Amino acid sequence: MASPIRVLMTGDDLETPAACVLAPLGAILETMSGPIDRARMIATLAEKPFDAILVRANPPLDVTVLDAAGPSLAMISKMGAGVDSVDLAAATQRNITVMTAGDANADATAEMAIALILSLRRDVVRLDARLKAGIWDRGPYRATELRGQTLGIVGLGRIGRRVGEMARALGMKVVASGRPGAVASAQGGFAILPLDQLLAESDIVSLHCPMDASNRGFLNRDAIARMRPGALLVNTARGGLLHEADVAEALVSGRLGGAALDTLAVEPALAENPLLTAPNTIITPHIAAETEATIERIAVMGAENVVNWFSRREILVDRLVNRAVLPRLKDVSIL
Repeated sequence: MASPIRVLMTGDDLETPAACVLAPLGAILETMSGPIDRARMIATLAEKPFDAILVRANPPLDVTVLDAAGPSLAMISKMGAGVDSVDLAAATQRNITVMTAGDANADATAEMAIALILSLRRDVVRLDARLKAGIWDRGPYRATELRGQTLGIVGLGRIGRRVGEMARALGMKVVASGRPGAVASAQGGFAILPLDQLLAESDIVSLHCPMDASNRGFLNRDAIARMRPGALLVNTARGGLLHEADVAEALVSGRLGGAALDTLAVEPALAENPLLTAPNTIITPHIAAETEATIERIAVMGAENVVNWFSRREILVDRLVNRAVLPRLKDVSIL
């Protein structure tokens, strides 16, 4: 009789919905709660073999950690969309399939991006603070409407396309580009522009691309110089896409009209982060996808990836991240 599949889950807040999906597989599910660093991951994976890791948040899964997991590890399933904490090249080399929860968080994250765009453009946070300080701006204040403004979306995946649809419903012109060095597909009927042209033509730039070594810190002083003076910046992707000191400098000088950020390069926020004191800035604690419905969906979809792989030998290709592993997989159905 074959041994049961062993699944390691980082974060116990999603254990119940994941366990319900894994139950027919007869899997042994073990959870790690609290802060998880490289040393703890190595110790846990070296203690006993695991066939799959269900990943919540971003514990480091680099070469050293994957080596500690040994040859038993066949799958990493991210309960979310970002996989920047996973060394994809090392995973592929070891024939480890890396998958995500598909579009489980697309609606919630897109809604947050639009909320941040509206809050910035209509000065919601600043006006609230001024009113509570006894300043009534009703007479002299004049806002700028979103209708007729150009929204530039960098990264036209599921979330980026959903943001574009919402923005278009608000009367905005929507243009899009791929991440730096990539070309976006024309899905969604949006105009596809080179990144430099998008930066130059957009009133608001919203980031929705994955982060890796090729684009870390790409939104820097040079990129800002190509943007329209006074343009707004919104980031619900990864904080590391920004060169934070350059963005803060541009906010202080007025080169950027404002920034609304749901993520930072280092989280929780460091007290010395210059963005915390920059003007015209809204920062939220990486909560764009934190809705009740989304949290359950990512657990279910993440666990479904494990069940499909180990019981049915199936891969939903739109959830697969490291497609370079496909030629090495035997007896697997690609759906």
